[in-house]
Amino acid sequence: MIVDWHVHWLPPELADALRARTQPPRIVGGPEGERLDIHREVLPVTPALFESGARLEFMDRHGVSRQVLSLPGLFGIDSLPADEAAPLVRRFNDALAGLMADLPDRFSGLAALPLADPAAAVEELARAMDITGFVGAILPADAFHTRREAEAWAPLLEAANARRAHVFIHPGPVPPGGAGPPPDFGDNTNLRHIVLDVQARLSAVTVTLTLTDFLDAFPEITVQVANLGGSVPMMVERMDHVSARRTPDAPLPSSRMSRIYVDTSSFGPRSIALAAGTFGAGRVLLGTDHPIFDTQRTVKAIRSSGLREADIAGILGDNGSALLHR
Repeated sequence: MIVDWHVHWLPPELADALRARTQPPRIVGGPEGERLDIHREVLPVTPALFESGARLEFMDRHGVSRQVLSLPGLFGIDSLPADEAAPLVRRFNDALAGLMADLPDRFSGLAALPLADPAAAVEELARAMDITGFVGAILPADAFHTRREAEAWAPLLEAANARRAHVFIHPGPVPPGGAGPPPDFGDNTNLRHIVLDVQARLSAVTVTLTLTDFLDAFPEITVQVANLGGSVPMMVERMDHVSARRTPDAPLPSSRMSRIYVDTSSFGPRSIALAAGTFGAGRVLLGTDHPIFDTQRTVKAIRSSGLREADIAGILGDNGSALLHR
């Protein structure tokens, strides 16, 4: 069984709405085909992003039993002003509800929320969680860089806690959002932004959620941080060393990492093995970031990670299946 927890989908009706927009996030045409102007990036539009038939054929070909679908968080759709975001996220959620009703054994969903209006976000979360197939919501990483920033989202997490929801924290902006001008891709900006900056932001999120008591108020939610929780698996030994020297009476950071789940999106076997050692293999979920990244590469990386067969099976699907049925 393979259950993918980091997968994005753009329903055709939402794609049409983005084509009608004159400001990012939007889909625009060009001599080389359509492209997405989104939050800090420009991406090509591929049919794999919105064609459900092609997606199902892809899943069957690669042995993927289930995808947990979410709105692409980095696009900045949900962080637009509330009057712009609300109809777009509702369009996404309604389309996803229809897909899950048609194929309940293949797809689960994470709701998109109009983040600029906290009351509307709570209302939309409740509406989605009443629809069979929705298991939680996607929220932007920029909301959780520090404990102080995270507190602003406590009312939404209280609503999620009441529903025993799963919260997927994905790279993305907080309102006011949308998209700025595309970056200049000189001087390795592609790698600086897509790898170094994104991972640094996710690392800060992991520190907020594991090394403070912020999540103690929400014991019924489960939390997933994208991309192995940032770079923490590569840094936790140094974190322990610094903590032992400067706060010797405090628990070591490595002892507190199992509060969250992380996913494997875009990483290779060595990093996945480090993450299993840091968070516990039972806290690592398969995430491929399909169709942005390569599902086959990620599955191969998990299988060649050197972990025990039971841990590999857990990451590929057993952990995710248990989470769906908790």
